[in-house]
Amino acid sequence: MDQTFVRAMVDLRDRTLQKSRIAFGNRIAAVENGKDTMDDLTRKMIEKWSDQFAILEKDCEKDLKAYLKDERIIQRMCKVKGLSYILAGKLSSMIDIRRADTISALWRYAGMSVVDGHAEKLVKGEKAHFNRRLKTTCYLVASSFLKCKSPYRQIYDSARQKYENYVHTVACPICKKETGEPWRDGHKHAAALRKMIKIFLAHLWMVWREQEGLPIREPYVQEQLGHTHISSPEEFGW
Repeated sequence: MDQTFVRAMVDLRDRTLQKSRIAFGNRIAAVENGKDTMDDLTRKMIEKWSDQFAILEKDCEKDLKAYLKDERIIQRMCKVKGLSYILAGKLSSMIDIRRADTISALWRYAGMSVVDGHAEKLVKGEKAHFNRRLKTTCYLVASSFLKCKSPYRQIYDSARQKYENYVHTVACPICKKETGEPWRDGHKHAAALRKMIKIFLAHLWMVWREQEGLPIREPYVQEQLGHTHISSPEEFGW
């Protein structure tokens, strides 16, 4: 797979065609909601180009799907409920599976690492240690899993239930809560999402590395902590 080509197609779709379609759509919506005004000629032209960009966006998606459909890793990814060719293409175009020699390395690159007990965030004045676009795409995948009730949804639900009774052992910069106070709902949601994403990425790493004939190590919790049951990709549709 030519990742440069896929990234270019994804950028064309996301940053030009989709962005323009949304911008024109927002302008029309503003008029319909009484928040803006325009004459009939302007509205006709706005609606025309909104429709044109929608057509171009769909054509771009068709071309991207046609290119990706024969890629083995894309075929496996799209077996998972909630993963479209577009999302699979976005993910695969930003990951060099040969460089990610451990699951934790992929987690770090995707912005899913934990630093000082908290999710890693951007630090002003420092270069990001993760790919911000990949992190955003991972959350798009997570949102899709929740909406379509993917098998990965059970990980989120289980984690969310587990976090219901959690209290802070140290002051939390996310919840603005002190030691001993309960987690806010937003913190519970974010933590459950991250757990779901990390398990999905671990499965992606294992499947992709195996396909490429690259060395595979057992997950840390199995290799170092002795956990006996680790969910397999196949249990989630891979």
